[in-house]
Amino acid sequence: MHALAHRRIGTVEDSWAFRAKPLALGQVRWQFSGDEASPRIEWTDAGAQLPPLALVPQMAIGHRPLIQYVLDFGKGRYQVPDASWDPVKQEWFSMFGSDQRQPHDWGHWTQRGMNWNSQCAYCHFSQYRKNYQPQTDAYATSWLEQGIGCAQCHGPSRAKRESNECIVDSNKKYTPQQWLHACASCHSRREELDEQFQIGDNFFDHYSLGLPSQPGLYHPDGQQIDEDYNFTSLLLSRMGHKGVVCIDCHDSHAATPKGGKPAVDTNMLCMQCHATGLRGAIVIEQWAHSFHKPGSAGSRCVDCHMPKTTYMARDPRSDHRFPSPDPSLSKELGTPNACNNCHADKGLDWQIEWTHKWYGPTKKPLVRERTRAMAAAYAGRPEAMDKLLAAFDVEEIGAWQATLLRLMEPWCGDSRVTQRAARVAGSADPLVRAASACVLARNPAGGPQWEQLSKDSVRAVRLDAGWGALERLAQDHPLMLEMGQVARHQADQPAGQMRLARLASHRGEAAAVEAHLRKAADWDRGSAVPRRELAVYLAGAGRTRESLPVLEEAAKIAPKDPELPYLSALAMAELGDEAGTEAKLREAIRLHPRFARAYYNLGLLLAGQGHDQAAIIALRNAAMFEPADPEPPYALATIYLRLGQGDAAATAAREALQRNPAHQPAAALLRAAGR
Repeated sequence: MHALAHRRIGTVEDSWAFRAKPLALGQVRWQFSGDEASPRIEWTDAGAQLPPLALVPQMAIGHRPLIQYVLDFGKGRYQVPDASWDPVKQEWFSMFGSDQRQPHDWGHWTQRGMNWNSQCAYCHFSQYRKNYQPQTDAYATSWLEQGIGCAQCHGPSRAKRESNECIVDSNKKYTPQQWLHACASCHSRREELDEQFQIGDNFFDHYSLGLPSQPGLYHPDGQQIDEDYNFTSLLLSRMGHKGVVCIDCHDSHAATPKGGKPAVDTNMLCMQCHATGLRGAIVIEQWAHSFHKPGSAGSRCVDCHMPKTTYMARDPRSDHRFPSPDPSLSKELGTPNACNNCHADKGLDWQIEWTHKWYGPTKKPLVRERTRAMAAAYAGRPEAMDKLLAAFDVEEIGAWQATLLRLMEPWCGDSRVTQRAARVAGSADPLVRAASACVLARNPAGGPQWEQLSKDSVRAVRLDAGWGALERLAQDHPLMLEMGQVARHQADQPAGQMRLARLASHRGEAAAVEAHLRKAADWDRGSAVPRRELAVYLAGAGRTRESLPVLEEAAKIAPKDPELPYLSALAMAELGDEAGTEAKLREAIRLHPRFARAYYNLGLLLAGQGHDQAAIIALRNAAMFEPADPEPPYALATIYLRLGQGDAAATAAREALQRNPAHQPAAALLRAAGR
């Protein structure tokens, strides 16, 4: 095993571009200097946000389409600057493109989002271990081999071998599913639970997969937005659902499509299934299907079904969900479509006209309804839940079932959601079981199904069951040990610190909770999330006044987040500041006009001040925007009863009881209204 300082991947000397001129990226000016034996990178910051510094690159990583340089920041920590070299165009450029990241942003090249040890190295080195040391915030990184060698994919599986023998056991065979999971260990947008994955392992024992339930990663139809690395896209696709895996189309050793560029250009790679019906593929006559002349733009299957998105400013990557272009959804929801890549000048109406002529106006109606449900959920529209339920009930693909169920988590108290989660708790797909665990864990009525999922054979499922029900777990529950191991592995990142804070809170370790949350906030100065959690902790610890400036800082970072003024309103109410409370509640409602809890609290505040009519309006809005909550109609009933309007009070009390037949205060008020 080698320490990082002793080895390089590639050679800095061979890749160094000495003829490069200084590069200006925003206010930062880069200078590349030195000779072949000791190249140097220097920068100065006109905005004085970064100190002038000169470092010797320790490694050059990559070949084409770009080369990056890794700089030593001390304590075993290595960072990847955004200044990268294009070996084809022979020029320096910023891999962030037009994204002007600031030095306080988590994703700035000096911060933890661009830390080589935790964000990059595992997928570029064989048998890599980051070996984070939390006591000193340092790394003792090690690996077996630079680059992706045989051992990374085949594993050091020969326990007994001579020193000059290959570590790979050629007699050991793997299934297509095991190879798929081996590819996915790097080619996926995932959260790392540990770094022990070996070929033959279940991916979901070591990683938690990112799904379109996380806004910003995917468009509502599942097309890629961010760097998503293919595995999720494949699982979302009909091809992945039919059993197509990476090695069906890719030569794993050449890292190219099977048959190379000619097989792609002539569509023969795709037609191996679509000409024969292999694996249930739709049989097509390619030229009649494409409506494009052979050899023209748009005649290749990949032109329309694998549109490319450019990442790192120079690296175009194909979408592996294999979407069908749908200009109608582009017009309705703003989703991209491949027709627009060539025919943007003709406009969407022209594209819609021709796709309707060729394929009919009602192609894939279930896909469209699912996309509309996703878009409604992303936008927080009131019809989202009903649309998600309807889409879930007809969905066949496990990754989509899991996505839809996770998007229903805000309604996990609704019996319609918990019933569906319970129904799929025994699914063969770990993604679906994990989503079921998330929902059932947040509802104590989940009972037997949650208990089963908490003991699931797959680690990612158990962890979702555990994190969702953490507050109900006994200290000696087996999941506590697993969750602690994962949080400690992730402790070099803000998310890991926040998980450590949750565990410390569960143990009653107040000082540790605050320390972890403050560290997370310091490490991610561009995020409101750790500040919000810190403010909630401070308020819960009786330090409400201290929570207010933390919330104000969070609101400056996320000025459109209605939750932040709402939390400030609750804090001000506790401190007796009625004017401040009202102002913050109204700000929350301005940001989110359907914010039921904000309307509810505003109604209570106004009622307490004697502004009954204004309170009634606010509470009616609360009741309308949260149709399952019995509290707004009950509060309305109390106001009507106080005003002597017995019939109105009885009507409101009955509505509360319809929402929750066990609501005893509403039952008592109904009796009083009758008298």
